[in-house]
Amino acid sequence: MHSKNSSHASQETDRARSSLEELDARIARLSIALRVPLSNDMEVQEAIKNFEVPSVSQERRVGTERRTPERLAMGPERRASIQRSELRALLVMRYGIERQLVERVGVTLTREIIETAAHSLERHGFERGAGGLLVNRDIDNKS
Repeated sequence: MHSKNSSHASQETDRARSSLEELDARIARLSIALRVPLSNDMEVQEAIKNFEVPSVSQERRVGTERRTPERLAMGPERRASIQRSELRALLVMRYGIERQLVERVGVTLTREIIETAAHSLERHGFERGAGGLLVNRDIDNKS
């Protein structure tokens, strides 16, 4: 019975690690595209808290058809606005995932999962901290 629970816990941590790796990769790509640094806690918190999503000067949608040439030729201003919103949402989601992990598997294992995900990004060519490192400062405060 113990090995069954151990196996379940191992599968859960593997899923969490894999999910964080994918999430961090997307965060890293967006931060690079938008030139938003996320290499330390202060920069991550700034990206979450003070991220202004500028209004789009010219709305290009016309009618309900989503595949019009105008829609397909989305301008860079609108694309950047959508990417900024996505980056902020992903950082907030990552914060929530980290909090849930701490509650489910503890601080030590959560830190290991996060660090493994960060090392995976480095192996794929991203700079250290590109995915935002520890978004949840509470993890360090609980150790």
